[in-house]
Amino acid sequence: MKRQKLCFSLKLGALLVTQAMFMGHAMAATSDCSAGVADSLTQMFTCGTIHGSLRALDYSTNNAYFEKGYSQDTFSYGGTLKYTSAEYYGLSFALGGILQRGIDHNEDHLVAELGPNETGVGEAYIKYHYKDFSITAGDQRLNIPFLGDYDWRITPMLYRAVDANYGDSDNFLHATKVTRYKSWGDQGFHRDTEYTNADGTNEGMKTNGMWAIGGGRAVTFDNKKLTGQLWYQDYNNYTKMYYGDSFLSWTDNPYQPKIGMQAIRGLSSGNAVAGEVNSTTYGAQFTINFTPSVVWSLGWDHIAASNNAYGDGALVTPYSHNVSSGTYFAQPYFTSTQDLGSGNAYGTEVDWAATSNISVGARYTFMDLTPGSGASSTNQSEYLAYGTYSFGGTLKGLSITEYAGVQTTSNSAGNFWQSNLALEYDF
Repeated sequence: MKRQKLCFSLKLGALLVTQAMFMGHAMAATSDCSAGVADSLTQMFTCGTIHGSLRALDYSTNNAYFEKGYSQDTFSYGGTLKYTSAEYYGLSFALGGILQRGIDHNEDHLVAELGPNETGVGEAYIKYHYKDFSITAGDQRLNIPFLGDYDWRITPMLYRAVDANYGDSDNFLHATKVTRYKSWGDQGFHRDTEYTNADGTNEGMKTNGMWAIGGGRAVTFDNKKLTGQLWYQDYNNYTKMYYGDSFLSWTDNPYQPKIGMQAIRGLSSGNAVAGEVNSTTYGAQFTINFTPSVVWSLGWDHIAASNNAYGDGALVTPYSHNVSSGTYFAQPYFTSTQDLGSGNAYGTEVDWAATSNISVGARYTFMDLTPGSGASSTNQSEYLAYGTYSFGGTLKGLSITEYAGVQTTSNSAGNFWQSNLALEYDF
């Protein structure tokens, strides 16, 4: 079955690549404007671009989440396709679609991390851009702390939001208002979060969204660069969060060492429907380039214990619960640091760009975290290996990636194994 699914994914990938390349050439043939800026309303449409990500994913687990004998083996394919218009007097728009289909998606094989079949509208927004300022309104991807799209899956996490930014990636002011959310496992936008019941019937945990404001600054002195960012986020009826981090890097040192610090504070907000929130996290990170192609990092986070609070002091993250650790310096791949309790989290990773086409890496994390007051530590270890082969030439944009590993704990009857083999074409 494994070999059949892999052969199917390779054939599917070749077909999708051919179709995408044809669409790209067709669009380019009609374009006669430059830098995505239109001189007329007609050019706003004819000079637009098509982008997408087409994927085939073979996903397997054994003793999933330490449930003895619970194994999953499923195959999904699909992706995203989006048309973005050219700018006309600073205005542009985008419209996209999402698709996911599964093979052997019966009750025993439907994997929660991928969700059911999906067909629907994905990104759909209008945008205004002037010099260093931009504002986007509609259904879109976001990239601020704990609001990402974590796109190893087939379809992305999307947000119905108004998102404004002034500046660049280092020096910026940013404001976001979210009203609705589309999980990677859903094809529609709702008042749900990742804490809402899977069937969507828990009305008491519905929300009117969140808002956030943040800023970043970078300064250089001698041979060093110092960057920092601060954020305030308020999740309706869940939590209000303060987030900050700072990095000091030696830019002209051949090893390019970088030291990072972060702090996160979470408190209850409104009805606190996920539970009382009283969370304090601080962490440190060190990164160094042993060679231009070999990068090693070491991360640590401490989550202070808080009796009677959610997760013994864990952070409530409505849009990344059981999804990803987001910006935590020490984070496993299978599970999420913020969902495991209070204590200390450690992580180390090495990444090697072996050639222009091949990159490989390994990560080890140890979660000395306690899920509740009086409980013992989970002592969760994760051993992860990964690799990517990226094609070149006419197949540029096509890649094959494998993530495989195992988690162990001190109180589990069996180890948790996971394999994630993906064929992806981005254009």
